[in-house]
Amino acid sequence: MKRAFFLIMTIAAAASAQQSGRQRSVAHPAQSAGDWKIEITSTGGITGGGNGGLIVSSDSVLVITFGSTPQSKRCSFQLTADELRAVDDAVRSARPRAWAECHSLADVSTHCCDLIHTTLSLSVRSGRDLYITSWLLEPLPADLQALFALLRGPASLDARYRPLCTTMP
Repeated sequence: MKRAFFLIMTIAAAASAQQSGRQRSVAHPAQSAGDWKIEITSTGGITGGGNGGLIVSSDSVLVITFGSTPQSKRCSFQLTADELRAVDDAVRSARPRAWAECHSLADVSTHCCDLIHTTLSLSVRSGRDLYITSWLLEPLPADLQALFALLRGPASLDARYRPLCTTMP
């Protein structure tokens, strides 16, 4: 009985909000600075170990990874204010609720054994919301593609920092 009353009151409140031209948002509030973390990992390829990955967070730390084992080489860097702002803007523009769990083609006959499988995890609101998506082949949704290009594309953070990591012990 109480549940039915609550449901009726909720519907009435929603209808009232729509009539007044306002809608009550059910989405989480926008994340504030210092409130996200992205991890990109990869597997597959000729060796099965992928092509490395990275971890970047809103505290401006970038970790470049080589391989997916705990013993794999890792290098840490501090992002510049402009780099952090660019990633923060891309995170804020992303619509991770719309991302599919897997963006690979359903026709597995087109998949070959040496394809790189990429997984991207986006954690927001101090880890309370976690979005994970993966793919073998593109195309990706535009917002996901923009975020990935900024992090691992030809003119990306990865392209800038990975060569520095290879020269470190």
